[in-house]
Amino acid sequence: MTGRIFTTLGILALAAAAAPTQALEPGLYFELSLGKSKFKDVDQASLDAGTRDFFDSFDLPVLSLASTLDDTSQSYAITTGYRLNRYLAGEVSYFRLGASQYFGQGTVSDAGVTLPASLWVGYRSKGIAIGGAATLPVGRYLELRARGGISNTDTRVKFTATVDTDTLSDKSSDNSQDFYYGAGVGFNFWTYYRIGIDFTKYDGMGKSSTTGATDIDNVQLSFSYQY
Repeated sequence: MTGRIFTTLGILALAAAAAPTQALEPGLYFELSLGKSKFKDVDQASLDAGTRDFFDSFDLPVLSLASTLDDTSQSYAITTGYRLNRYLAGEVSYFRLGASQYFGQGTVSDAGVTLPASLWVGYRSKGIAIGGAATLPVGRYLELRARGGISNTDTRVKFTATVDTDTLSDKSSDNSQDFYYGAGVGFNFWTYYRIGIDFTKYDGMGKSSTTGATDIDNVQLSFSYQY
């Protein structure tokens, strides 16, 4: 995926060189970002241990367990901002970082009777971010960008457990204020347009006391238009 992104950026850079353009001036801009996120503090072995503890709490000791963990997800963000000058901008964005998903299945003992059992757990993160961006022009079209700010994050943990034909589902959600920061590179072309790639780190998303907290790394391709 990353290779295709940089190939696209190279093609757009050649197109920009052949077309008249100018540096972006102060003004309002809109940006759509699409990419992939990775949940950093999600450990499969710990989730396996938690699964055993969960069934043990119902006097259903786990006899066998096999599990999978998907700690990456699709992400997107919609951003509006105001470029104060060539170097500084303030912005607000709505983001969804997707969800990590754990699934464990096996057998448990119910008073000596072996029964099939499973546990699915999903951890989802989304929110509103308010922050700033600093850009550094490199040549006529290329610019480096650093971002940072604070997010109001909505984190939800949901689980579904089954034993034989019985099912139990529940969820927990909470809001937290978390920091984010990152950097990227972009091309300005055709007067009002920009395309770029950014890496953003969301620090400690969620609350340890309710939903649990995790760092989330996010890589996105962004498309911008400025009035």
